[in-house]
Amino acid sequence: MTNASLAEKQPHQNPSQQAWIGMVLISVAGFVGLLLLRDPLELAQAGVTGVFSMGVVGMWRWSWFLVQVVRSRLYLHVVFPRWRRQANEIAVEDLPHMCFMIPTYKEKMWVNELVYKAIVREAKTLARPVTILVNGSSQEENAAIRQILEEHDPGLKHIHLYELTQKDGKRKAMADGLRVLRTLNLPEDTIVALMDGDSELCPGVLRGCLPFFNLFPKLGALTTDEMPVVKGSYVFSEWFHLRFCQRHYQMCSLSLSRKVLCLTGRFSLFHSRAAFHDDFINQLENDSLDDWLWGRFKFLSGDDKSTWYSLLRWRLDMIYIPDVTVNSLETHSGSVTKRAYDNMRRWFGNMLRNSDRAIGLGPRTAGFFPWWCLLDQRISMWTSLITPGLLLLALLLGKWILAGLIISWVSFSRPLMLLIIFMGRPSHLKPIHFPILVATQWASAVIKVWNQMNMAKQSWNNRGVQGVKVQSKGMVHTVQVNVARFAIFTQTIAFTVMLLWFWFGILTPVQDIGTWWVKQQAAAEELTTQVIEATEYSILPNDNQDDAEKLQALIDNSPKTSRVQINLPLGELDLSRPLQISRSHLILRGQDAERTILQARFEPSQNNAFIIVQPSGDQIESLKDIQLRGFTLRSAHPSPTAKSHQLDGVVLKNVVNAEVKQVDLITRGRPVILDQTEDIQVEYVTVRGTMTPPVDLQQPYDAPVVDDDSFVMKE
Repeated sequence: MTNASLAEKQPHQNPSQQAWIGMVLISVAGFVGLLLLRDPLELAQAGVTGVFSMGVVGMWRWSWFLVQVVRSRLYLHVVFPRWRRQANEIAVEDLPHMCFMIPTYKEKMWVNELVYKAIVREAKTLARPVTILVNGSSQEENAAIRQILEEHDPGLKHIHLYELTQKDGKRKAMADGLRVLRTLNLPEDTIVALMDGDSELCPGVLRGCLPFFNLFPKLGALTTDEMPVVKGSYVFSEWFHLRFCQRHYQMCSLSLSRKVLCLTGRFSLFHSRAAFHDDFINQLENDSLDDWLWGRFKFLSGDDKSTWYSLLRWRLDMIYIPDVTVNSLETHSGSVTKRAYDNMRRWFGNMLRNSDRAIGLGPRTAGFFPWWCLLDQRISMWTSLITPGLLLLALLLGKWILAGLIISWVSFSRPLMLLIIFMGRPSHLKPIHFPILVATQWASAVIKVWNQMNMAKQSWNNRGVQGVKVQSKGMVHTVQVNVARFAIFTQTIAFTVMLLWFWFGILTPVQDIGTWWVKQQAAAEELTTQVIEATEYSILPNDNQDDAEKLQALIDNSPKTSRVQINLPLGELDLSRPLQISRSHLILRGQDAERTILQARFEPSQNNAFIIVQPSGDQIESLKDIQLRGFTLRSAHPSPTAKSHQLDGVVLKNVVNAEVKQVDLITRGRPVILDQTEDIQVEYVTVRGTMTPPVDLQQPYDAPVVDDDSFVMKE
């Protein structure tokens, strides 16, 4: 190499080398940030579920990325080189006939010059003349293209030229062109190039691609590598360089299964047995989707997805040729953000409109790995939102360490991804690719989420301002629009709840649903409570008869399979012994503390009380759901003032979820005794007399000590 050539190449190499070093340094800085910010307390706030979920999602996404990279390297360095050696052994005379179908729409003259000059150059490398059908926007454009071809191929010795004028858009133009080509009695082995009018063939494209149709009889189509040539915007140009690098490794990975996910409209070659088939042409022209929300509508752009789907359902092979390049010529003016948004909305809309029906073909037809890739496209639009979602929530919640960890993770992982996908590419890695990659990943996920609920809304500004309007009108259209908005809103809310649940522990829907269910069950049980009137069982007030035996029998013999409420009558009931409650789900209810009185007419003994609530000797579980309310407990012993005659009010032992409310106690004993209890409510219990203490607890309880004649305690 001469010194002059070295001098010319040096300025291009140094910036690239510096960018690679810069990416490594950014990744190292991100890794250091992860080490420095790994605060155990901050991570503990996310909980085991959050940390585990972050780890699982991260390992899944990175393992999937690495699988794609390994497959692409295997294809590039092992499988395809073997194919290339076999392809190079095929003589040029044995290559199939080549045919071009080029719809062009008001392209700039410098673009037409580059495109058709390259076609002539490639045609001269073949043994037989190529057929070109140009379908331009007007006769003037067709004439200009003919002039370019004749300048570079005088007398059109290497070209058979046919011309059409476009009507009703690109899809119609392509379908009309294929129908015309089909009538020309072309050889059976004809290969048809469907290409845009702004695609420039690099040297060796045809000689590099055509042999593969000789090698693989089942090959239906192939596509090639692409390089962007952009005039007007540095950022837009580098965005395309990044996209084509990502496309390259994904295409290589899929070609290992002899399938691709898109036969790009820029330049793809089709065998004529597929391209000239009626079903292929009709689907290309009239492809449509029957959406659950928007009904049936025609596809505007996305002709490359329609052609791909036809070959996919016919189980034909589709491969990617990585060592052959086509230049994609782009001009840009105006807002980079708007142009990028319009492109992504069109690309991802076409992807989503076709992925469901392709997934529906099943792995046997589509191939297992391509089929799984299609599924992953539907999932990844949500997993890609986890990182920006967490970052936004962390900033809003003031969790600065967690926000720093997320930024450090992005700084560590994305440069590594760029280093991998730019490895071996003619495009130069540059610092600007880092923010472009991050912004594109996050923005594309949002656009996909929007697109999936607005399938029918299509626009295409590259070929004039074109759009598809939804056919529905009036109330139907209003309902469709609002359903789409509601679906996006609910999906966003559900995604936010998931982040707050798994990673922050702020929302706990499972626990909340469980609590709600328990309350609903409790409410249902309350609705089915069996009410028993004590008077119907000869428990009569003010009759000077002992009511303890009858009331005890009613408590013991009432159904234990449901909640029971025993209503006590107005007046005085005489008790010759304490009442024992050894069952759950019981309500003992008087008419009012002033109107229902339970009067003890038995000699008090140590640890004795009016009502004792505790499990019987053979019960293991605690009692639950006990309510005592609306009555007075009064001692009628002849010497109620004697210290030896203290009678306690209510004893609760081994009880969970109980209430003692609106109960008056006239005695010198302790009003409420709690022993090994949980969730006990004591409210509006009035005690008359002196007692020490007013509430005796066998477990900690901050109860006041009152030495007045009466008090009301509310917990």
